[in-house]
Amino acid sequence: MKNRIVALVCGLVLCGCLIAFAKPQAAAPSSPAPGAVNHLPVITIQEVETDSPETYAMVIAQNNTVRKEKFGVDRYITVAIGENAGPDTGKVFTIRTADSFAKLASLWEASEQEISLVRSRIELNQLRKAGPNVAYKAIRFDGRNETWFSYNTRVTLTDEAGYLSALDGLRALFDAHDFKDVKINCYRAVAGRTEFSHMVSLNCPSRERRAAMLDAINSEPWAQEWIAAAAKYRTVVSNGNYRVLGK
Repeated sequence: MKNRIVALVCGLVLCGCLIAFAKPQAAAPSSPAPGAVNHLPVITIQEVETDSPETYAMVIAQNNTVRKEKFGVDRYITVAIGENAGPDTGKVFTIRTADSFAKLASLWEASEQEISLVRSRIELNQLRKAGPNVAYKAIRFDGRNETWFSYNTRVTLTDEAGYLSALDGLRALFDAHDFKDVKINCYRAVAGRTEFSHMVSLNCPSRERRAAMLDAINSEPWAQEWIAAAAKYRTVVSNGNYRVLGK
């Protein structure tokens, strides 16, 4: 009798294990769980005054090549310009990206010690004057297209978690309406902000795709319904179109 009981218990345990292993895993959410936010990138966006945006972007690209060779960092700095962006129209911005603020600081220090980058800074100082700078932490990050044209919205949020959930809904809507190539990124302003708390960036692979997205956002019922529903989480401060310069 005792042997039968032991055999029965072992059989139940084995069955339970098989059921557990056979159970399908739930799909990962588009927006990260709170702990996963630590693994998303940080960025700084600095306004730059320059009369030669393309030349400035070319020098930055050359410096990125040096950093890639010396430090193994790919496209540390991206240069963008405002288009249809209100007061930002025609303004140039440098965007620095790293895994963390600590990494961003260490790359800055390493660049200060690299002789070729020190020499390049002399040329950069002749091309530009540095302006306001804002530091951000990504709280949702789909990534960026290789060559991108973005639609950025600065907002003040009353419910960050609720808005991230709403962005998950927007992701599903984009996927269902032929906008899978539009990447949805959301950043929390950490230092240097003024009247806004977050920035949402809809990153598109071309000017044409951005235009198609804007047409949909401003005319399609599914998009208008999403905007109305998301309004309870945010107040829009400003928005505009931006594009990357160079590669």
